[in-house]
Amino acid sequence: MPLLFTNPAGLWALLGIPIVILIHFLQRQSQVLPSSTLFLLDAIDRQSIQGRKIDQLRNSIPLWLQLLGVLILTWLLVEPRWSRDSTVQRIVLVIDSSASMKAFKEDTVTALSSGLPPLTTALNEVSLTLLESHDNGETLYRGNSINDLLETIKEWEPSNSAHSPEASLQVGRSLAGSRGTLIYVTDHEIEPPYGALLLSVGKPIENVGFAGHRIEVRDGETAWEVTVVNHGEEPQTRQWKLAVGAQITTPRSITLAPGETRTLAGKFPEAGSAIRLLLEDDGFPRDDQLFLEHPLPKQILTAHSVEADAESLIADLIRSLENAPLFGSVESSAASPDLVFATYNPLEPSPFPPQAVVFLHQKNVPRDFFRGLITAENHELMENLNWQGLIAKNTPSIPPSNEDSVLLWQGDRPLIILRLFPDRKQLLFNFDVAQSNATRLPAFVILIHRYVDYLRQEKVALSAKNFDLRQPLHLAVERGAEAPDIRFAGNSGEITVPEDRVASLRAPREPGFFSVYQGETLLLNGAANFADTREANFLDATSRSELSGMTKKILESQTVSDPWWPLWVISLLILVLGIWTLLSKPGKAGRAVSVMDS
Repeated sequence: MPLLFTNPAGLWALLGIPIVILIHFLQRQSQVLPSSTLFLLDAIDRQSIQGRKIDQLRNSIPLWLQLLGVLILTWLLVEPRWSRDSTVQRIVLVIDSSASMKAFKEDTVTALSSGLPPLTTALNEVSLTLLESHDNGETLYRGNSINDLLETIKEWEPSNSAHSPEASLQVGRSLAGSRGTLIYVTDHEIEPPYGALLLSVGKPIENVGFAGHRIEVRDGETAWEVTVVNHGEEPQTRQWKLAVGAQITTPRSITLAPGETRTLAGKFPEAGSAIRLLLEDDGFPRDDQLFLEHPLPKQILTAHSVEADAESLIADLIRSLENAPLFGSVESSAASPDLVFATYNPLEPSPFPPQAVVFLHQKNVPRDFFRGLITAENHELMENLNWQGLIAKNTPSIPPSNEDSVLLWQGDRPLIILRLFPDRKQLLFNFDVAQSNATRLPAFVILIHRYVDYLRQEKVALSAKNFDLRQPLHLAVERGAEAPDIRFAGNSGEITVPEDRVASLRAPREPGFFSVYQGETLLLNGAANFADTREANFLDATSRSELSGMTKKILESQTVSDPWWPLWVISLLILVLGIWTLLSKPGKAGRAVSVMDS
């Protein structure tokens, strides 16, 4: 087992060896004993008679006992320990993956490059693991090289919103074990759980950045508004610019008081265009750029097959839908429609279109109304919709199907049905809408819009959207063994994934434009932006390290102390007593005789 010295400063005690030797070089002054005879002169050894001086070293038992005592004392002071058999010191670092850490990457590398080596150099084998702090955080590094770990941090890009690190710290503690070291690296003050050590590398920064945007259609034109916030404690002035493609406007100045929020507004130059808003760089560049795509929802081609007296109702509904052009009736539509609005007469039954919104329509107006309690099912299409004011007349029902999911009941009568087949989807209003007050209920229009959005999500077509960083994309793609792969192109390059892994695609970690293709077909033009303003406020950022003094604790947990130390203490005491006994005995040494003539 390798030998380790917990207290190397104890080696200074070895200086006692030359001191003891020097003392034994020094001889004491002779003691004068008067004598009246000369017969003792032959028996007297020659001694110094001039006081203390450097003389020849004399071999003696006290000398060797004193040197042995110095060695035993040194051994006790250096606190020797032996590493355990097959001992691996596990150090797990959980690094805060929130976006604010990007401002302190260099400080993180500096702090770890000075703080980690003392924790690892004393032991033969060390295992290093680096985890991100969010719930689905990646394992960034696993190995035994501090330099490789630091290089990983240099290339790492934190992008998450504010979150709790508790789940990742729990995983980190399970990896480190009870004797391992768990370190949480962040930029603010926190008391991490599971016995983790805190390494905070933050500091206050005066930051100004974009804090959000809004896009809406006004008078037939698409307008944008963005907010700019001063997160600092001092007034700040910044230059900002607008870029459309390669064209950039002249810089303009904006001044904000501490904590002030200002709004910038404008219009997209044309449909399908994209713009960039640029702020003067500061210590946190992630919120200094804003990328905006002109939103373009997937186009839903609509058609209708309705009775003449229901055409006005259908026309109003289609006009309220976004990017859902009407190609006319089913018979006159040049393209295959994505959605058909149809009416159904239960007295003259006919098949439903594959994807349709079907309104029950009876020419003979019923007299009676439905009775009973109106109950909505727990379904995402019905969430937070109020149907309690619905008044509908009693008509014959649409024939039920095994694929029916009833969304709304009145008594035992299903009023709204969602019918899903593998190749078709139908929303059925099982009451005469024209003879009810449904068109005056907000829930009626909202339900149809939600259903159309559901069809958009399922359609494989081009769209343009704005996303937050790392937001899931939720793309609809062609499926099957022969379906082309998905290609993601952004500022950081391109990646390709098979169609069965499209659910794993997210917006980039860094702000910017990106596109998604399936084969050569463009599916999405997107823009990703930083959106968590909590991560842009650095007033509470601070620095603190709990790593100092941990080397000795790690040694104690990974090694065993000298089991013979009580014996060494007893031996030292015996030596001290032996030396004192020998030196206290009277002897002839050091005595001289003064000869007196009789």
